[in-house]
Amino acid sequence: MTIPVASAGYPGRASAMASCPAGETRTGGGASVIAGNSHAERYLLHSTQPISGEAWWAFATNTDTTNPGTLKVYAICARVVRTPALTTPIST
Repeated sequence: MTIPVASAGYPGRASAMASCPAGETRTGGGASVIAGNSHAERYLLHSTQPISGEAWWAFATNTDTTNPGTLKVYAICARVVRTPALTTPIST
């Protein structure tokens, strides 16, 4: 997702979401911001969190007026399988 350049004194803003495929459960997630130039301090990741369902969401801003940045969001997913219950033998 492109984080647009700042304009009229306001930072560029972007949000993005990553979802798990059907049948998988979200076990985590995260996000990263890739600067559009060598001024990394202008590109900020403000929030990254799980959201309803099996998804992950992030929000970032860009105060650079000439170079857009990139927001990447990912969800860590796993297929949950049923296992038989383990029982402890009763000693008599």
